[in-house]
Amino acid sequence: MKITFILPGHGKNPVGGFKVVYEYANHLVKHGHSITIVHPAILYTDTSTTAYPRKLARYIQRAIDKSYLPRIWFDIDQRAEMLWVPSLHERNIPDADVVIATAWQTAEWVHSYGPNKGVRYYLIHDYEHYMTADSETRERIAATYRGNIHNIVTSPAGVEMLKACGTEVDAYIPNGIDFDTFKLKTDFGSAERRAIGFPSRPEKFKGTYDAVAALDNVRKKLGDNITAWSFGGRKPDYLPSWISYYERPSDDLLCDLYNSSAIFVTASHYEGWGLPGAEAMACGAALVSTEHGGVRAYAEHGRTALLSAPKAIDALAQNVCRLLENSDLRQNIARAGYQHIQHFTWDKAVDALEAALPHGGK
Repeated sequence: MKITFILPGHGKNPVGGFKVVYEYANHLVKHGHSITIVHPAILYTDTSTTAYPRKLARYIQRAIDKSYLPRIWFDIDQRAEMLWVPSLHERNIPDADVVIATAWQTAEWVHSYGPNKGVRYYLIHDYEHYMTADSETRERIAATYRGNIHNIVTSPAGVEMLKACGTEVDAYIPNGIDFDTFKLKTDFGSAERRAIGFPSRPEKFKGTYDAVAALDNVRKKLGDNITAWSFGGRKPDYLPSWISYYERPSDDLLCDLYNSSAIFVTASHYEGWGLPGAEAMACGAALVSTEHGGVRAYAEHGRTALLSAPKAIDALAQNVCRLLENSDLRQNIARAGYQHIQHFTWDKAVDALEAALPHGGK
């Protein structure tokens, strides 16, 4: 089967939604499917013509240096075709059996495609964008879930969002974890697990500033000998010197960082899933997270993680302190989280996706 994934931009920086698509692509080509992943320079259907010269210049630059590819942080199977296109206009999209939108901006384009581009599907990762949008944009996002398209969500938060938008979920498929890459290397109680990690993202709703503030509170309470690290794209300007930063780390390095961590913190206000938290659990770190929506797909407060309300910096810090002050509790949370996350395999996710496609993906 020919399957086209439509991503909302270049793949240079590590982004959870992109990683999910790349994982699907790697598994689907092994199942014999022909996979194309489209990356556009111009994303919006209503991009101003005055922005075209700058966007097209960037298109040419990335086409030359191949910086639209995830070369630094993800190993994509060479059998998957990676396209860099000026825009998502239908003329730039290959004919296929199935075309899969992966963001609301890409879904607006996909709704306009003719039947030659394939049956329309929508892998929905827009929960955080929907929840933080103004009323006009929120309605625009909601409109992409309606009409002749098959909606796939990854978490209970996604199910609730579609119900609020007055439409139905066609398939609920939790994301998988690459357990060949993200695995336990350091025992739960090892003295080598001394660090506290967290992801850094530029969007305010990702809560990076909240994570920094919470860990600063922890230092004020327990002392400044805490080892902290973070990772992401470009280093945030406000990150203090006591936090080590890793820019676009490879998965192998990220696995080692997770395994060096006693605790991993995610502080998002809203999140459609939350891949770093799940990966950290697979590597034996105890998860301390906000209840950002997507985390409910794989974490339960008091059993597999400690959860607190979004934006509640003091509560987040208190949960970190609880685990630092009670090694038995930390190890129990970490062990239960590790055991639970093992159920989220890519084999299950890919099988479920194929079952949702026309003719069972045959």
